Parts: sequence; structure tokens; C-alpha cells
Amino acid sequence: MNRPYLSVEAILEQFRSGTEVPSDQPVLAHCLQWLAEFLAREHATMNADDWDALVHVGMLLWREEEAWDEKARMH
Repeated sequence: MNRPYLSVEAILEQFRSGTEVPSDQPVLAHCLQWLAEFLAREHATMNADDWDALVHVGMLLWREEEAWDEKARMH
């Protein structure tokens, strides 16, 4: 299967444009679940830097989900 080339800049633009949309708790929960499943499945093939980076992404997602939950409780 041929995959199209994606530049780092194009990926960063996707991340940036995603920040313009308000966070959605179900999406955050889905992303966290997907990342946890990916890490559980692929951990044996990952180098330490990749592992650490993805765990950091997970922490950021977790923090965002907790902030979303806190806002929901306040309303």
C-alpha cells in the first residue's frame, strides 16, 4: 500500500487547526483510549524517545479531559 508523503509542516498545521475547535469530551476520551491501546500493543517495538513522547501526549490529553470535566461540573 502506497501512502502519500506528509510533511512535518502539514501535520503541524493539522494540529494547529484542531486547536481552533472547542474540545469535546467524548473525542478526548476516544483519543485517550486509542493511544492507550496503541501503546499497549506497540510498546515492545518502540524506542524510549518515542514511548516518552507518546506518554507525554497522553498526559496532555488526560489533563485536557480533566479540565473539560471540571468545566462541565461548574455549569
